[in-house]
Amino acid sequence: MHADEVALNAEPVVAVADAVKSLTVYADTLEKEAIQHDADAQGIDREALQIRKIELEAKKWVAQQAIAVRAEVVRLKQYKQYDDWKSLANSKGVSLKSAEVAEKAITHAYVGRFNRELLALGATRVKVELVKTKAEKGKVLHRLQLKGVKGKQTLEKVLSEGERRVVALAAYLADLTEKPNNAPFIFDDPISSLDQTWEERTIDRLVQLSETRQVIVFTHRLSFMGLIGEKSEDMTCVHIRQEPWGAGETGDVPLYGKKPEAALKDLLNARIPQARKAFQEHGTVAYYPLGKSICSDFRILLERLVEFVLLAGVIQRHRRAVNTLGKIQKLVKIKMTDCALIEELMTKYSSYEHSQPSEAPVELPEPDELMADIERLIAWHSEFTKRAV
Repeated sequence: MHADEVALNAEPVVAVADAVKSLTVYADTLEKEAIQHDADAQGIDREALQIRKIELEAKKWVAQQAIAVRAEVVRLKQYKQYDDWKSLANSKGVSLKSAEVAEKAITHAYVGRFNRELLALGATRVKVELVKTKAEKGKVLHRLQLKGVKGKQTLEKVLSEGERRVVALAAYLADLTEKPNNAPFIFDDPISSLDQTWEERTIDRLVQLSETRQVIVFTHRLSFMGLIGEKSEDMTCVHIRQEPWGAGETGDVPLYGKKPEAALKDLLNARIPQARKAFQEHGTVAYYPLGKSICSDFRILLERLVEFVLLAGVIQRHRRAVNTLGKIQKLVKIKMTDCALIEELMTKYSSYEHSQPSEAPVELPEPDELMADIERLIAWHSEFTKRAV
């Protein structure tokens, strides 16, 4: 023994038989429990338990994140509410109802107006029709198509440029003439590409529109100016001229755009005094271009008076038709004295309208003579137009 070892007294050993017995009983108990555990394990749904375990863990996580989860629930509810509002605002229902109402109250009326506009514009031989295509976002859409044409033939491939312009004008007028407000119309050369028949019918329609609203037309065609001046009782024209420093300057209406009587009075009251002043203050050289211009314009106005007054507009330049309705009976007013006056003035002033040889120059009449001739023609015009048939 080592020096640091402690000597202990030996104790008596418990009887071995009792110890073995106790251990045997404990071993049997454990064996039974193991058998029971194995039996229990065989009868358990492990997959269900695994799912249940996940659910419990999820509940534990949710419980730990309660504040954030509640906030997300509120957000999703609001999102759902917004979706519900959007569905309520969906235009499909409105479009369907709008199409139904439009078919009864709008489409038929619009198509009728379109056909009437085509008739008014003289485009009856243009075989087109207006049909409803669809309703989109509460708006009913229409389109033009050819009548009785097989296959998909577009208007551009069949109609001429003038025919397309008439059709477009008819559709435009059909849409706007029934608007509640009488907004003004502005047309930029509406008769471009139109033949003479459509040109005159278009002018008739524009004059008719001007009875209920303001109609503004831009044009560069002399025939248009002449016809609209004849057909409109009250027409105000503005001439836009171009100057070296720019464009868009307003100026006097050209002579061909004025009515003959108004143009004669303009010569008498404005241009004769100007020419007389030049003649008196600066002599013949300064007077010549002014007097020559007055003589030339006076000659043109004589032609217009013959055309519109003496012959009552039965035959007019820029027009193929001979208009006799309501006009031809006015020709019986013509007397030999009328013919003599027109012949005298036409002969006299033709030399100032047409160029003359330098070897045989024609002297210009002085301002007083010009004024006298213009006053004679104005007086004749006033008497002739009031003369009974």
